[in-house]
Amino acid sequence: MSENKTCYLCLGSKHKKREGKIRNLDGVDVLECENCSLVFLSSFEHMNETFYQQGDMHSGMKLEDWIKTTKADDLRRFSFINKKIKGKKVLDFGSGNAEFLKLAKNVAQKAIGLELDETFSEYFKQNDLEVIKNIKETDEKFDVITMFHVLEHLQNPKEILAEISEKLEPNGELIIEVPSSHDALLKVYNNKGFKNFTYWGCHLFLFNDKTLKKLFKNSNLKVNYIKHVQRYGIANHLHWIIKNKPNGHNLWKSIDFPIINKLYESILSFFKITDTIIISVSLK
Repeated sequence: MSENKTCYLCLGSKHKKREGKIRNLDGVDVLECENCSLVFLSSFEHMNETFYQQGDMHSGMKLEDWIKTTKADDLRRFSFINKKIKGKKVLDFGSGNAEFLKLAKNVAQKAIGLELDETFSEYFKQNDLEVIKNIKETDEKFDVITMFHVLEHLQNPKEILAEISEKLEPNGELIIEVPSSHDALLKVYNNKGFKNFTYWGCHLFLFNDKTLKKLFKNSNLKVNYIKHVQRYGIANHLHWIIKNKPNGHNLWKSIDFPIINKLYESILSFFKITDTIIISVSLK
């Protein structure tokens, strides 16, 4: 198996193995660059060009179940961005089940998606959604381009960012959301169960503030702001700490209070140890 011997960002050759294992993959390690702190898998060979086209990422999950799973995030993202996209041209890069795209279409001048998964084609047509499979299929430029939990899946993110940059209006904005490599369950609570759960073969990279800034600097893009978001609340974390298992946000709903979660998020955000990072960038 071919190994990633140098860091994608800084080309450093010194890295350490992170504790834990990849939940759906054997024989591949999770590495962290000792120079720039980029987290990456020791090999990408398990990924191929047709993986996402054939719906392998969510194989075994019914579409309606996936929609339920992403509903809270779709609403959160739309609430965060709806004023920004009102009357604008929007591209949602990596649309997934297209629930965010449906919401964006209601307020945007034009909203189209990009999604490789061919198993959703009929669903997109039924919902009158314009979804392309390659960014080169459109000649338009967009005011806002979104990428929600897509960047970490890309084998060569700088190449894709270069293609996306060509589709941005001069004053356009690219808004990206990624899972954080500095999640509190990893960096503070040092939770063994979480370390054996969170790493996934589809997530080739994990980023933090520092590595995101370096990536976009290398991609000749200007960082506007970075926002730390906590997707999973106090019940989820307590369940990990006490039970060493996932799904606490569903199993312990009786203690999942919105007010407490908001306070908890603000604390994690202050220390930059949330589970999620949102970054806004634009052309220089």
